[in-house]
Amino acid sequence: MVMVMISDKKRISNVQRTGILITLLAAAFITSMSTTVTANMIPNFTEYFGVSSNLAQWLTSGATLISGITIPITAFLIKRVPNKVYFFSAMTAFTVGSLAAILSVNFPMLLISRLFQAVGCGMLLSFAQIVLLKLYPKEKHGTIMGAYSMAAMVSSVVGPTYAGLILDSFGWKGVFASLFMVGTLIIICGILFMKNITDRETADLNILYVSLSSFGFAAFLIGVSNISGGLFSFKSGGLILVGLLLLGAFVFLQLRSEKPMLNLRVFGNAGFRIAVILSLCMYLICMGNAMILPIFAKAIRGFSDTAYGLATIVGSVLSVITTLSAGRLYDKVGIKPMFVVGTGLFAIYSVMGFLFSQNTSIIYIAVAFAVQTIAMSSLNSPATAMALSGLEGKERVDGSAIFNTLRQISSSLASTLAVLIYTLTGSNMTAIHGVYIYFGFVTIAIAVAVILYAHGHPKEK
Repeated sequence: MVMVMISDKKRISNVQRTGILITLLAAAFITSMSTTVTANMIPNFTEYFGVSSNLAQWLTSGATLISGITIPITAFLIKRVPNKVYFFSAMTAFTVGSLAAILSVNFPMLLISRLFQAVGCGMLLSFAQIVLLKLYPKEKHGTIMGAYSMAAMVSSVVGPTYAGLILDSFGWKGVFASLFMVGTLIIICGILFMKNITDRETADLNILYVSLSSFGFAAFLIGVSNISGGLFSFKSGGLILVGLLLLGAFVFLQLRSEKPMLNLRVFGNAGFRIAVILSLCMYLICMGNAMILPIFAKAIRGFSDTAYGLATIVGSVLSVITTLSAGRLYDKVGIKPMFVVGTGLFAIYSVMGFLFSQNTSIIYIAVAFAVQTIAMSSLNSPATAMALSGLEGKERVDGSAIFNTLRQISSSLASTLAVLIYTLTGSNMTAIHGVYIYFGFVTIAIAVAVILYAHGHPKEK
């Protein structure tokens, strides 16, 4: 049996390595999909529980917020807790949350169950990256991160499609029942394949740092979600200011600390820095779209859950293919060609969305969705590989935690901002156009970041 050297003391067979890869990809897929699976169900929840769209969207943005808050703590846990124990803890939180969602009889109970799911997702995102990068050599990191991105990112795209296909036949509880069953199967796979791969390290968990980052992110995002009631009130502008002050204090203390919870000095790495900017912008569009496109297709155009689910199938399939191909292309041609293709497709999608009307066909919606998913897929895995491949050891653990934290926070902010813009501009076709103008400005930010990076690294591919 062929053995792979992991460190001076650890060896693992190719069969075990493949088993770990499949288990972690499956776990990343199902937990990431769970964060967006409710985006397609907002009209269903508003009717079933009698809540507003703005409140119902917290089933998505609240889950991504909790996931983002959890990730910084994972940098400490990954260093201290054995991989097997860590994995089972994360999957148990997710699976228990899925079961609680099935049993929910009111909106608060469902929201709490979503937060349990989000803890499991947050724990697994950075963990899967760290273990997989440890398992495979650097020359395969683009391909491996392509596979990981297919699981973690494509799943968020597939989530609304998956929910749409199940809703009409089994209802919203059927969606959570399927997540519970898959989560249980992944736990069984973990028993069979999961090994302790990464080295244990000494690390301290500073409660002050955790509190500043957690309350800072929460206050900021809740404040943003309340802007519709007026900026000059404590529950909106006040909370935004409090959040920014807490986050500012967190950053200040991290940069001065000899033992930071997160090593923010990794931003000194240009590849990491540009990858973070790209990911933030991409998720503002992708996750914002996950909230707005179903509202347009179902609430404005009147298409059924099944029709919308079928319309997104082609885009979901193309997203899988593009994500896998993008990782391999990054290993061969570098990041710059991927930049050009992805940015161009985001621009096309913004224009297509601006052209939506009361007569837009389901086929046009399907094509627009496909363009957006291909744009995201062509950039996501190369950005992840570029961010983490240039870091080593403890820096990679911290970099992964920072990268995924900001990406999850961006996802939560994206859902909140998209619904906020839609609500403030009238909740009609004008509002839809307003959201896509906003997507256009985010695309311009992506283009500017790409140009600045290309200018600063003219010799890189």
